[in-house]
Amino acid sequence: MATHEITLNLKKTNIAPPVITVHQGDSAEVLKAAIYDGDKKAALTGCKVHLMAAKPDHTYVEQQFTGISDNVATVTVDPAAFGVAGLLKVCYVRVRDAAGLDATTENILVNVLPSASAAGTVSGPYVDAVEAIVADLRSQLADVAALNTQMQKAEASRAAAEKQRATNEAARKTAESGRVDAEKGRATAESARATEAAQLKTASQDATAAANGAASNANAAANTALQIANNVAQGSAGSSDMAKQKQQNAQLFQRLSNLSGEFIYSDGTVYCPSSKATASGDTITFAGSCTASGVTLTLS
Repeated sequence: MATHEITLNLKKTNIAPPVITVHQGDSAEVLKAAIYDGDKKAALTGCKVHLMAAKPDHTYVEQQFTGISDNVATVTVDPAAFGVAGLLKVCYVRVRDAAGLDATTENILVNVLPSASAAGTVSGPYVDAVEAIVADLRSQLADVAALNTQMQKAEASRAAAEKQRATNEAARKTAESGRVDAEKGRATAESARATEAAQLKTASQDATAAANGAASNANAAANTALQIANNVAQGSAGSSDMAKQKQQNAQLFQRLSNLSGEFIYSDGTVYCPSSKATASGDTITFAGSCTASGVTLTLS
């Protein structure tokens, strides 16, 4: 398809006629003629404008221009005008006004080149090698566009996968951080457990030692009591032996009170555990578990 723009004059003042070259069988060829009347634009409003042509085979073609704008007439030329190869020596534009008066332009030389179709016949619009190349290029462009579309989809998928990978990596880092914190907590708990075990071991050892000491003191007190009892039986026990026995009994009761955490009463004496009663000078201070009501003191 091509648009041929030419200038024509009803006074036929052009020095050389315009030349148009087409191919046998071409279609959709547009002729756009600017028509003048001398040095002025031709008044085409209300007029009928026709293309008049005689083909090389001496057949005749007449076609009316379908578009008129100011002094410009436009028409899509009937392919029949280019049906025979050769030079259209007679081809001009005729203008007829409303009164029926005719005016014609100078001649237009139309060179119709032979068809280059494989069959050598005119079967439709002429398609030369350039148009075939253009069609092939358009097909290739369509393929490239399709490939670009596929690439864009693949890139979108890749971007989505990368985004998911980054999300998974962030979750993994968070989980790893939680695992590290949990390991720190486990280590701290294990350290606390070991410390507690050591403290319990120490307390157990202290309790065993205290119990052994109390047992030793009890054995000593029992031996002393046995000795005193023998002396009494033999009539040889003295006041110093009795005092020693009382002292040892008092130490034994005090140890037992400290070990048990309970108050112990024996022979008019109350033995107080060190955790529930303290003495400073003439003042004895009892723990909160002990209560007083009037002249009654409840020890617990």
